[in-house]
Amino acid sequence: MRKSTFTALTFFFSLTFVSCYSVFYGGTGGTVVDAESTSTPKSGIAYVDVYAYTDEAERNADYDSYKEGSVFSPGASYYGHTSTETDGTFTLSKIVWKSTKPVFGKDADVSVIYLLFYHENYGLTKGSTLIVSDSTSDTVYQELTATRKTTVLDLTFLDVATGNQTTQSVYVKVTVPQTTAASESAEEKIFDATITGSGSISISYPRWQNAERSTLTEPKVKVSYYQSAEESEVKWKACKNPDVNENDTDYAFLEDNFFIEKTIPNRESYSLTFYGKGCRFNIPSFSGQYKKAGDESDDGLLVGVIVSAGGKETDGGVVSTQSQATSATNGSEKHGVFSALGSGLWADSSYTGKYTTASVSFTVGGNPASSSISEIRSDVSSYTVQLN
Repeated sequence: MRKSTFTALTFFFSLTFVSCYSVFYGGTGGTVVDAESTSTPKSGIAYVDVYAYTDEAERNADYDSYKEGSVFSPGASYYGHTSTETDGTFTLSKIVWKSTKPVFGKDADVSVIYLLFYHENYGLTKGSTLIVSDSTSDTVYQELTATRKTTVLDLTFLDVATGNQTTQSVYVKVTVPQTTAASESAEEKIFDATITGSGSISISYPRWQNAERSTLTEPKVKVSYYQSAEESEVKWKACKNPDVNENDTDYAFLEDNFFIEKTIPNRESYSLTFYGKGCRFNIPSFSGQYKKAGDESDDGLLVGVIVSAGGKETDGGVVSTQSQATSATNGSEKHGVFSALGSGLWADSSYTGKYTTASVSFTVGGNPASSSISEIRSDVSSYTVQLN
């Protein structure tokens, strides 16, 4: 009986002793900057995730579980978290800990807080700081070295028929490898944008290929681009790049699902030029005069008759437009003058040059007429025609 009582008392006093602790809270803050910044002070890094642990072992376990190139996700049961502002500053206002031997008794305590800093472009970094209960210190100054590189691709899309930037909106997709020696199976990242003529896309990739940071990454990216439109409205498609060979005259359209490979230097920006050409064209406008063959005078023939132009282009559609010849009403006007804006589209998706052509013929009042032109080009928007 006494033995049982002693055991119970021993358990009671042991429990009392173990549970005799005090709870404190305090905060911390500071600034996270780019270690390689050349400004004074160094540039702060925005949107860095800051994690605070009261247990060093739990902080270290989370750090050790992180795989380079992946997204960090803590596994500890308790931690504080915040993100840096655009200038790199942050504040963690309330971190709670318990102590059985407070430095200043039950009134106050000091504790080491174990930190992790995570950013996609800077990886995961350890840190620590000392905080005092019932206060928020501003003592953390953490420098991070980028583990990823961001390169701005300055892209230009030229029309080979004119040598000028295309006026079409082009959807461009850049696929960037993310592999390193330590992460050979990392998935590619895709960066995209819609650009008219010229514009930029920022891509990112691992800065180094090895843990020793001695081999810079120069990724071989895959670029594909298409006019940003419904298939039935597409007027412009990618074609072969003549820069590959200065003597190359083959400007054939690229196959569906194509991509162009380019090796990107590990630097701040890099310029690339890509090519395309029309595949559907506005019918050109025709203007001119209907006269007798060999007539040297300015006065034309016929009043109020229909002048029509028609022909067939490569893909089988009909090129056609029409206007009505006019009669002179005073001495400054001429008979037989006509003018018509083109209407409709004609198409060719198989030509290999810079431009395509189509045959054209004219009728006046339903009868064939001789013409000064028999062919139109896709890169010419208007023609002046003499009809006989």
